[in-house]
Amino acid sequence: MTTFTDRINWALQASGLSQHQLAEKVKISQPAIQKLVSGKSSTSRKIVEIATALNVDLLWLTQGVGKPDVGKNQANAKILGTIDDWDSQTPLDNDEVEVPFYKDVRLSAGDGFADDIEDYNGYKLRLSRSTMRRYGIDKDCAVCLTVYGDSMEPVFQDGATVAIDQADTSIRDGKIYAINHDGLLRIKILEKLPGNQIKIRSYNPGYEDEIISQDEITILGRVWWQSSILN
Repeated sequence: MTTFTDRINWALQASGLSQHQLAEKVKISQPAIQKLVSGKSSTSRKIVEIATALNVDLLWLTQGVGKPDVGKNQANAKILGTIDDWDSQTPLDNDEVEVPFYKDVRLSAGDGFADDIEDYNGYKLRLSRSTMRRYGIDKDCAVCLTVYGDSMEPVFQDGATVAIDQADTSIRDGKIYAINHDGLLRIKILEKLPGNQIKIRSYNPGYEDEIISQDEITILGRVWWQSSILN
């Protein structure tokens, strides 16, 4: 299955859903699904929901990478609850913790931005204490950053806010990390290769994989949470 059209048709047949049923599940029109299965379109603003509804891996569906089984290569950033900007005068709820928000530090989902993550501006965001506990995130190791660019779409939209766990810097294949690559702050999927090399991958098939030495990057932390506004 070398094309997106092949993969979505296979997944649709394997799911037992009709085009109409899939459209209802992901809340788009049936003609929009028809464009995907006929090859007239190769992406959708609902591609994450489509992969979930078809019970297939997002990276496999969009790029043909890995296996279709959910859990083999699936995106590991989750949309969990809400995210809000607060000032220092607003009382914390019982289930809230404040996390530093490096509002002016930009993580690139593209070619990269030169910046310094230590340039903290004092902004904070509030996240759920119970959610962080559930995912094993120490609040003192969590920071939030903004993503710019389209290389990680459709999973990470341009302008999305992500939270990273600065304590989690060991590469696990297929996980998403914030990295400093020769002074450029980037958000990418990482995979280990022999010879101390790393493959840097994007979700957007328009961006080619990169193979570099592990010595060229500093891992800032693993991305574990995101929030975005869909335009």
